[in-house]
Amino acid sequence: MKNKNVKRKKSFARLLCWPVDLVKALAKIISEKLEFSIRFRLSLSYLRLFFKAMLGAGLGVILVFGFLKVYNAVTDDYELLRTTLPLAQVDRITAEKFSAEYGLPFIIYDQNQKPLLESRPGLANYGYKRVIDVVRTEDNFYLTINRSIVYSGLPARLVIYSDLKEEFAEVLFLAKIILIVFAIISLYSSIAIAFLGRGFFQPLKEMTQTVKDISERNLNLRLNVSGSKNELKELALTFNEMMNRIEDYYNRQKQFVSDASHELRTPIAVIQGYGELLDRWGKNDPAVLQESIDAIKNEAKNMQELIDKLLFLARHDKDSFIYQKEEFSLTEMLQDIVRETQLIDNTHQIVANIHKEEAIFADKNMIKQAIRIFIDNALKYTPPGGEIIISLDSEDEYCTVSIKDTGPGMSKEELEHIFDRFYRAQLARTQVKGGHGLGLAIAKIIITGHGGKIKVRSKVGMGSEFIILLKKHHLDGSKK
Repeated sequence: MKNKNVKRKKSFARLLCWPVDLVKALAKIISEKLEFSIRFRLSLSYLRLFFKAMLGAGLGVILVFGFLKVYNAVTDDYELLRTTLPLAQVDRITAEKFSAEYGLPFIIYDQNQKPLLESRPGLANYGYKRVIDVVRTEDNFYLTINRSIVYSGLPARLVIYSDLKEEFAEVLFLAKIILIVFAIISLYSSIAIAFLGRGFFQPLKEMTQTVKDISERNLNLRLNVSGSKNELKELALTFNEMMNRIEDYYNRQKQFVSDASHELRTPIAVIQGYGELLDRWGKNDPAVLQESIDAIKNEAKNMQELIDKLLFLARHDKDSFIYQKEEFSLTEMLQDIVRETQLIDNTHQIVANIHKEEAIFADKNMIKQAIRIFIDNALKYTPPGGEIIISLDSEDEYCTVSIKDTGPGMSKEELEHIFDRFYRAQLARTQVKGGHGLGLAIAKIIITGHGGKIKVRSKVGMGSEFIILLKKHHLDGSKK
C-alpha cells in the first residue's frame, strides 16, 4: 500500500514538473536557434519591431481617444453649467437641484479659497490646489478644473467636478478591443514572418545543397540565379565565376597530366621497342646494335628535355621558382644568340638588325632560354631557304626584341592557343615537326615573370612575328 502511495506521489510530482520541463526544453531550443540560426534571429528581430510598432500604435490610439473623451466631457460639463445656471448669482438650492439632476457637482471659492457655494455637501473637504486635479471617491472618479468667474459682483473660482467613470469605461473597452485585435494580428504576423523567413532563406538552402553536390565528377554544377534580383544573386554570380575558374584550372590540370603521360609514353615505347630489337637480333648484328643505341640515346634525351620542362612548370605553379637577376647587355646576348644560330643552322637566312646598345636587369640564362625558344620555333616552321629576322629596338620604357619568320603563319584560332601547354599548331601535327608543345608556354612564363610582355603578329601564308618587350635598365644602374 505504501509503495502504491509512493508511486502515486512520484507520478504526481512528474506531472507537476512536466510544464517546467517543457519550458526548459523550449528555452534550450530557442537558445540554440538564436545562436546558430540566422533565420530565427531575423524572424525574432522582425517580430520585436512589429510588436513595438503595434504596441506604440495601440497606446497612441488609446491615449488620443482618452484625451479627446476627457476633453469633450469637461467642455460639455462647463457649457452645460454655464448655459443652465446664472453663475454670477446662483443660490445654494438651485445649485443643489442642478447637481442632483445632472450629476455635476461644483463649488465656488473666493480669492482666499473660502467656499462661497457648494452644490453638494462635503465638496469643500477636497479643496483645490491646482488648476487641474483628480479626486477619487468610493463611487466616482472626478477630474476637477477651476476657472475664474464673477460671483455676486466679486472675483471667484469655479471648481467643476466632472465624473469620468463612463469615459474611462469607454477607453478601457477600446483598450480591450485593441488588445484582442493586437493578439490576433500578432499571431497571424508571427506565422507570416516565420514563413516569410523560410521563403527568404530558401535560396540559401538551395545554394548550400548545390555546393554539397559539387565534386570532381560534376564541377559543372552552378547556382541557379534565374529570377533573383537581390544581393543573393550577386553572391551566386560570384560563386559561379569562382567555380568557372576552378573548373577551368581543374580541366587544365587533367589535360596537363594526360598530355604529359602521352608525351612520356612515346619515348618509353620507342625505348622498349628497341630494347626488344636488341634482345632478338642486336647481339650479333652491329648495325642493329648501333641503330638501337642511337635511338635509345635520342629518346632518353627527349625524355630528359620533357622532364626538365615539366619540372620548370611545376616550380612555377608552386611559386617556388626564383630568378637569379643581374644587370647585363641585351645587345651582346642577342649577338651571341645570332652567331650560335648561324653556326648550327645553314638552311635559313638569319638576318640581325641589332644596332642599339640596350641593357636589362633580369635572369640572363632564363631570358636567353626564352629567346632561343622563339628562334627555334621560327626555324622549325620556316621552310628551308626562308628568312628569319632578329631585331632589337626600343619602345618607351621597354626594349623590344623581334623574331620574324617567313613561315606559313597561323590562323586567328591558333593564335588564341599558342601559349597553352602541350598545344601545337595544325602544321606541327600534320608534318611532325617534333617538340612537346611546352616551349612557348615556358617562354611566356619567363617573360611575364620579368614584368615583360609578348606581342604576336601572324597571318596565314605571310609568316609570324613575335615581339618581346622587356623593361630597360641603363648600364650605370638607373632604370627607365
